[in-house]
Amino acid sequence: MDRCYKLIMAFFISIFMIVSATFVYKVEALNLINIGYLFKQVKPTESNEVTVNNNLKNTSKKSLDCKVLEVQNFNEYFARNNMTIIENKAQEDNENKKQVVSLSDDQLYLLSKLVAAEARGESYQGQVAVAAVVLNRVQDSRFPDSIEDVIYQKNAFSVVKNGSISIQPTEESYKAAKDALYGNDPTNNAIYFWNPDISTCNWINTLNPHLRIGNHVFAR
Repeated sequence: MDRCYKLIMAFFISIFMIVSATFVYKVEALNLINIGYLFKQVKPTESNEVTVNNNLKNTSKKSLDCKVLEVQNFNEYFARNNMTIIENKAQEDNENKKQVVSLSDDQLYLLSKLVAAEARGESYQGQVAVAAVVLNRVQDSRFPDSIEDVIYQKNAFSVVKNGSISIQPTEESYKAAKDALYGNDPTNNAIYFWNPDISTCNWINTLNPHLRIGNHVFAR
């Protein structure tokens, strides 16, 4: 009887263990399936987050590039318009002023050639001063009344005598001549100028200069 009882108990215990093992296996399998499913769900989410972050970074970079481009374009636009305003203002100022002597374009060009030759190496103010002296002579009764006659007057300018006046004027010499034409006179109505360091004319050295600009002295 005891032997039979033990066999029956062993049988039930075996059945219980088999059932328990089967249940545990199913639970573990279910857990593995759930974990795999969750992993599949999480992985795309992470990828989407990375994509979104990259899109945000790209969008931010594009926005920043656009802002930089807008600032650059604005600065260029401002610089262009500012220069235009300055140029227009200078042109308006000249239009509001009157020419001290009525000159044609050819005469202004001739004056700029004389300035380029006589005031070579001088400052801009020194170039304007030379042009002003020529214009002052045109208005002075002691000299001829035209640019050509003043410039080509005998022994008036050494650059005419030695042929240096044939050189092409520079942009600065032309601007200086035009500046003097519209009333800029740093010499204060002088009608003579010379370089005392190289002058060979005894007569001109008897004049009393009232100012000096660069290498030239000026007298009335």
